[in-house]
Amino acid sequence: GALAGGVCCSITHGAACPLDVVKTRIQLDPATYNKGMLGGFRQVIAAEGVGALATGLGPTAGGYFVQGWFKFGGFEFLKVNLAKSYGDQAAWDKRFMLNSLSAAGA
Repeated sequence: GALAGGVCCSITHGAACPLDVVKTRIQLDPATYNKGMLGGFRQVIAAEGVGALATGLGPTAGGYFVQGWFKFGGFEFLKVNLAKSYGDQAAWDKRFMLNSLSAAGA
């Protein structure tokens, strides 16, 4: 759970990094980047090259890997330990509550 959560969070948030680059350019310099998101992509690529869209990718992927590791790993840890403390049948009967508590705790 923890490794999968870390990898998945890194991939999904890393994939959104180019959107953040263009959004930030639009926010910081609306006079230059005034052609919307698609136009902003074209402007960034024309001015700085396609590599500029990966600005901040390393810290974003690394940070979200750690966040996903603890969030999903914490959920699995809490879910298993809460279920053990209730016993098999009670854990099954209260699975919604146990999953909700595990998600809140993670």
